[in-house]
Amino acid sequence: MACNSGTCQSGCYRDDSSVGAEESPPLTKKTEVSNEVVNSRRSTEHLDDGICLKCKVNRTIAAAAAAEGGGDFGGGDGGRFCADCFRSNLFGKFRLAVTANAMISPSDNVLVAFSGGTCSRVALQFTHEMQSKAQKNYDASRDRALPVFGVGVAFIDEKAISAVSSDNLDRAVEEMKLIVSDLAPPVKQFHVVPTEAIYSLKAGDAKDRLNELINTVNDVTGKEDLLEHFRMLSLQKIAIENGYTKILLGTCTSRIACHVLEATVKGRGYSLAADIQYVDARWKIPVVLPLRDCPIHELNMLCSLDRFDALEI
Repeated sequence: MACNSGTCQSGCYRDDSSVGAEESPPLTKKTEVSNEVVNSRRSTEHLDDGICLKCKVNRTIAAAAAAEGGGDFGGGDGGRFCADCFRSNLFGKFRLAVTANAMISPSDNVLVAFSGGTCSRVALQFTHEMQSKAQKNYDASRDRALPVFGVGVAFIDEKAISAVSSDNLDRAVEEMKLIVSDLAPPVKQFHVVPTEAIYSLKAGDAKDRLNELINTVNDVTGKEDLLEHFRMLSLQKIAIENGYTKILLGTCTSRIACHVLEATVKGRGYSLAADIQYVDARWKIPVVLPLRDCPIHELNMLCSLDRFDALEI
């Protein structure tokens, strides 16, 4: 029988477990550093081989593009992840922002502001994917206690206050309708509302009143701020009249950074904290920003991978 005593000089045997414990060297700081070096070398080897760091199976976006003679995706996540892992990471940021900040509940009816650009296109796609997963869970459940949140899409027609060609705008609106209609069920209603609709007047009178108000502002910066306010008023009007409970914008990290600089220069720091929060409850219909943690270059890369063409208006 083993004595298991460290001071015993009798030469008796010890348990195998104790022998193994004594023979294994203690974990020192030097050992930890060497392990980190080994892991770093393995990661570098994967990068050199063009293998995704996450799944360690597929080629990175940059390696796949180089093999096919495609675009340059060598910088940033394009050189570290494959297309599937990159898409999963980006959608994970969106989903985490939604769930961690209680942006969308099962009983909500969400209005997605759609301009046809990169950010709003990704916001629409990710919102659709979340709704589709919620619908599948609802269909698979027995009690069906939790409803599936609704989604609508809105485009603000600024033809009356901008120099946009009517033909280009009409063509872009038709393409937006196709994009929305091509999304899988549940069906999403598409709203196209002119900016002058914020006035409760006839079309011609409302347009004249709107242009008269804009012409009273002389500086370019003031006009841009006024137009931005008109867009939000139009979205609020659509949401209120059609029973939406949340307005979802595709504002990304890069756009928020620009807004921080603009607001600081204009001396509007007092409202800056509320402008860039995940949920802006100052409006009658709360405004949510689920892409707040996503930079524009990642959204552009996703649109390029999934062939989401930005619409030119």
